[in-house]
Amino acid sequence: MKLCTSQQFGVAVLFIVLNICSPLADASPIAWDFAVTLRDKILFVDNRWRTIGSAAHEFEELSALAFDEAEELIYFNDQQHQNGSIFSLRRDATVASHIVEQAVQRTGNDSVSGLAYDPLNRNLFWADMRQSKIYFASIDTLYTEPPKVLVDLSAEGGRPDGVAVDICRRQLYWTNCKINHATVERIGLNGTGRETIIKQDIDMPRGIVIDQLSDRIFWIDDKVGIFFALESARLDGSDRQLVLKDKHQSPIQLAITEDTIYWTDKADKAVWSYPKPAYNKPATNSSETQPQPTKLASWKDDVYGIVARTGFYQHLQKDAHCASVVRKVKQRLDNKLNNRTHERSAVEERMDALEREHCLNGASYMSRGNFCICPVGYKGARCEISECHNFCVHGTCEISDMGYPKCYCQEDFYGERCEYYKCNGHCLNDGHCLVDKESGELSCDCRENFTGTRCEHNETAHCASYCQHLKQHPDAFVPASCVDICEELHLSNGTIVTEYQAAAPLCADGPSSLRSGSVIIVLVVGIVSSLALVAVIVHGLRLIYKPKRPRIKKTFVVRKQARLNSASDTPLTNRPLATEQCEITIENCCNMNICETPCFDPKLVEQQFAARDRKSPCVKEDKKILIHNMEDDLLT
Repeated sequence: MKLCTSQQFGVAVLFIVLNICSPLADASPIAWDFAVTLRDKILFVDNRWRTIGSAAHEFEELSALAFDEAEELIYFNDQQHQNGSIFSLRRDATVASHIVEQAVQRTGNDSVSGLAYDPLNRNLFWADMRQSKIYFASIDTLYTEPPKVLVDLSAEGGRPDGVAVDICRRQLYWTNCKINHATVERIGLNGTGRETIIKQDIDMPRGIVIDQLSDRIFWIDDKVGIFFALESARLDGSDRQLVLKDKHQSPIQLAITEDTIYWTDKADKAVWSYPKPAYNKPATNSSETQPQPTKLASWKDDVYGIVARTGFYQHLQKDAHCASVVRKVKQRLDNKLNNRTHERSAVEERMDALEREHCLNGASYMSRGNFCICPVGYKGARCEISECHNFCVHGTCEISDMGYPKCYCQEDFYGERCEYYKCNGHCLNDGHCLVDKESGELSCDCRENFTGTRCEHNETAHCASYCQHLKQHPDAFVPASCVDICEELHLSNGTIVTEYQAAAPLCADGPSSLRSGSVIIVLVVGIVSSLALVAVIVHGLRLIYKPKRPRIKKTFVVRKQARLNSASDTPLTNRPLATEQCEITIENCCNMNICETPCFDPKLVEQQFAARDRKSPCVKEDKKILIHNMEDDLLT
């Protein structure tokens, strides 16, 4: 009986190892680093922006996002859901599925634009742009309870958009995108101490985020026209700085990590990134160009919200403002874990032991979310990776109070990871670089015939022109540094080289063919350009003052009663002629450059038709009867 029990226990332990430890290693919720909302789903991606999962496919109009890193909960909003307004989503690593629960019931025509979460009091905060209010609700209460109003902007016509919670200092920040009166404001989480911290030179602020590592706020401002700006300031609004100004984007929401800023772009349906300024890091002496925004991923559907995993509980355990909040949150999670009063079997106890062994380096295991909270200096799904592992290239690594690795470089190296060699590329022309151990200054030991602080001057090439000039002018002086070089060139005429201490420019002693050729080319180009300009001016004046063409006017007499046929009329030329007269003036037809219908003089036609009938038809005769010199014809 005992042997059978041992076998069953061994099988159970093996089953637990395969079904508990493997999911923790492979399907842990830590596997994702970012989450973004598309129109009808939430995407989970890693730090290389490869999609590793999706959720919330049953919803139709997702917008804002918030992340509870303590319990691995995603909070999101659906604009079109009939019953609920805000929902929670938990990724279950053991069965590779997702659990969605309603957190806040819809109260009316809600329009959630920004969403934030406070892990200490477990409260949700969101901005309703349509109702011009900022609400909050506790997730520990029933979702049917109506939310409470924290800030009411309806009386002043405000339009709250982005919201962010400073969980360490217990403040709520939001952006007000009211036209012509846009602001960035803050208020205590208890509803007191409202103040405006940014109100100048701001057009339409959208997303906002708190960076606890640098104690600053970052926000997106959609400028008038095609431009937008990414700006930063201290938590009280001072030390305002422009991080980035770009164009042709429609940014919405922000997320921030240790060294990078991310935002969603509705115009390109994409997510962009930009390096975060190193406010708390010493500046290096390396010259770096201004970085450009990077498009990380794009989709066919609109993208709205974004959240990032920051490692809050690992990096802020020793922060002066955040240490107490982190301690209280961890204590609350531990109390939940210790409040289990049901009886435990031997298999369950062994399961707990395996779970505790799964998190390495003294990390705490969270059974509810199946993840590890790592101590300072470690990372990874099981806290198995040291932050200092292969971090410093040429130096010693230590973990700072903020939980980040810091390098102490060797004498000849610098950089955040001691990856740059000070002498790299400093000395030219194969010069040998030397580093002063006391001052750290660089110097170069140059090869023969090379001089300069970086061996950049070639004395042989410099003196060759003097030596060449010396052949033509034996009495010419050369610099003292070129005497030995000219002697080594074996002057053919045996000229004695005279030292001249004050080296004068050689171009002053003789003309330069290259320079004279350049002068000639410039003169020729200038003369040709001047002549062309004069020709253009003359032609323009001719067009302006050219006389207009004379306008031709002719008056014809038309008789109403037809006359009798003449003897010379033929059936083709017999036309009735009127006796009553009226005058018709023809002007426009013959004043055009090309007349589609030639104009004939009726009088000439009548006089010449009889003569033409007796002769053979001729084309030249037709041209004679065209209207020309009409005034002379009338006189004749």
